[in-house]
Order: sequence, then C-alpha cells, then structure tokens
Amino acid sequence: MSEPASFPQGGQIWEVTDGCDAHVQFLFTAPITFSGSCQLAAGEQVRIIAGTADPQPMNVNFLPVRYEELHHSLVPLDIRNTPRYKEYILSVKSAYFYQHFRLITGLA
Repeated sequence: MSEPASFPQGGQIWEVTDGCDAHVQFLFTAPITFSGSCQLAAGEQVRIIAGTADPQPMNVNFLPVRYEELHHSLVPLDIRNTPRYKEYILSVKSAYFYQHFRLITGLA
C-alpha cells in the first residue's frame, strides 16, 4: 500500500493486512517506561491514538481494538504485576504502518 496524503488520525480503525511486528511500550504512573516487541496477526484491528502536533510523525501510535483480550499475551506477567504499571500502547514506524495496515473506519 502506498503512503496516503494524510497521516492516520486519532480514533480511526485500521486492520493488519498481514502479520507484522510492533513496538510495545509499558507505561507506569511513575516517570518510567519499559518496552519490547510483539507480533500482530492479520485481521487484528487497531485504533489510532490522537496526539501529536507534527503532521507527519515518524511513528504511528495505536491500541488494539481487543485491548483487554490481548493484554496478557502482549504484557509479561512481571510487568502486569508491577504496582505502578498502568497500560500499554503499540507503535510502528510510519512507512512500515502503511505497508501492513489498511483503513477500516474513520475516513478523514
């Protein structure tokens, strides 16, 4: 898929077109973040996270539509059991995103 004229917008739903790798960040209430990597299967849907002033940022940040169902498989037990663990988010480089995702809903 070629890169569209506009960057994915917050709230849009995109779908993985083939299996792909993603970066996962584990966020805590303290000013600390850990990260890792994960695999997303074809057909997995994600919701774009709003929030950058840059019209063409280097990364696309998103959450799986099935956030709770995937929580245990994407976040290791030791991280989930850390008292200040809050949530996780996923991201990929923009160019990689356009190669492995297609827009489902939320046309700009």
